[in-house]
Amino acid sequence: MGVKEALVMREQALQKRVTAIYKNSTRREFDLGEARLLEEEAEASLTPLEPLKISSGGEILPPQSLGMIGLENALKEPDMLDCEVSVERTQLADKAGVFEMAIQTAEDAKAKGSIQKMLTHQMAAAHKHFMRLIAESNDQRDPMIKAKLTNTAVRLMEAYSKGALTLQKLQTGATQIVTVQHVSINGGQAVIGNVG
Repeated sequence: MGVKEALVMREQALQKRVTAIYKNSTRREFDLGEARLLEEEAEASLTPLEPLKISSGGEILPPQSLGMIGLENALKEPDMLDCEVSVERTQLADKAGVFEMAIQTAEDAKAKGSIQKMLTHQMAAAHKHFMRLIAESNDQRDPMIKAKLTNTAVRLMEAYSKGALTLQKLQTGATQIVTVQHVSINGGQAVIGNVG
C-alpha cells in the first residue's frame, strides 16, 4: 500500500470515529473497531521497514529499497509520508535548477520542519533567478527589455528578503509588542505615562 492510500485510510478511520457517536451501541462498537483496524493498517504502511538515515543538513535519506532519491527534514520519527514528500520537494528543487543550493541554504539556515525547508528552497530559487536576470539585463541593449528584466529581478529580491524575515520569525518565535503612551499636560509640562 502506498502513502496516499494510507492517508486515505487514516481519514476514513477518523470519519468512522466521528460518526460512531450518533449510532446505536452495536453499530457504534462495530464502527469503532473498523476505525481501529484502519488506523493500524495505515500506521503499518507509513512506518518504514528499516530505519531512515540522516544525511546532510539534518535531512533524512529515504531507503534505497524504495527506489527513491531525495532528502527530507529529520523528524523524531520520520515515516513513509516524509519520504514521499522528500522526493517531491527535492525533485521540484532540481527542476528549478537549485537542488544543491536549496539543500545548502536549508542547512546553513538550520531550517526545521517542512515550512522552513520549503521557504529556504524558495529563497535559493529566488536568488538564482535574480542573479540570472541581472546578468541578462546587463547584456541587454534594448532599454525596454532591460527595464523589464531589472524590475522582475527586483521583485525576486523583495520576495527573497520577505522570505528571510519570515524564516527569522519562524525560528525565533518573534512577536510584535505595541507600547501605548499617554501624554497629559499639567501646568504647561508634559507628563508621559506608559500603558501595558
